[in-house]
Amino acid sequence: MTRLVRTILLLLFVAVSSITPVKAEAAGRVLTVAVASNALRPVQELAGLFEERYGVKVRISSGSTGKLYTQITQGAPFHVFFAADKRRPELLEEKGLIERGSRFTYAVGALIVWTKRPGLDLGSRGLTFLKDARIRRIAVANPSTAPYGRAAVEALERKGILKDVQNKFVYGENVSQAFNFARTGNADVCIVALSTIYGQDGSYFPVDGAIHSPIVQQAVILRGAPPEAREFTRFLSSPDAVTVFSKYGYSVAR
Repeated sequence: MTRLVRTILLLLFVAVSSITPVKAEAAGRVLTVAVASNALRPVQELAGLFEERYGVKVRISSGSTGKLYTQITQGAPFHVFFAADKRRPELLEEKGLIERGSRFTYAVGALIVWTKRPGLDLGSRGLTFLKDARIRRIAVANPSTAPYGRAAVEALERKGILKDVQNKFVYGENVSQAFNFARTGNADVCIVALSTIYGQDGSYFPVDGAIHSPIVQQAVILRGAPPEAREFTRFLSSPDAVTVFSKYGYSVAR
């Protein structure tokens, strides 16, 4: 082996030796986060800010609260769970699947009725308008797995019109899918989270919060999560996080 070849091999060894620990360290600073569909966009935005400031990669999985809860109880490797209700976080706490004292309310959601059909113009309407013959399909999230779907059914029932409009329901797996049904014309209107329609054209009216249970959304750190998980949840109590959640239509009590 020539001196030149030995020198090259030595330099390569030194380079690989110095890089490998850095890669290993970087690989350890990754959070896996489960997020209810309604909160996906604000959490994505906040995850980007967190990555920039703390150098921690945040990988996000999204779906209905009920389905994510089931995945967690079956051992899905998430570190943090952002639910659309408080019941599933409470159940995880009861089962001993979260870090003690980590459960907290990160937002309170709002329910709205939305359409992109100009002729309906929902701006001055109320829930009884859903009985109108022009509305043939109403998209809602599956109430058995999605808290916003459950809130929609509860509001219609308290208003006394559930039986009149239930045959019009088109069920989405979550609020994002329910919204997409209306956005693509596969439903005339949808009853979804206010956050879902951020930046979208169309018209909507808010559903009176007094006729459905408050949509209190809680998050938990799951058992065995790395220290970065607590950093991330602390970041979600920062002024920046309050600003982002408020922008998407959530109430944030601090």
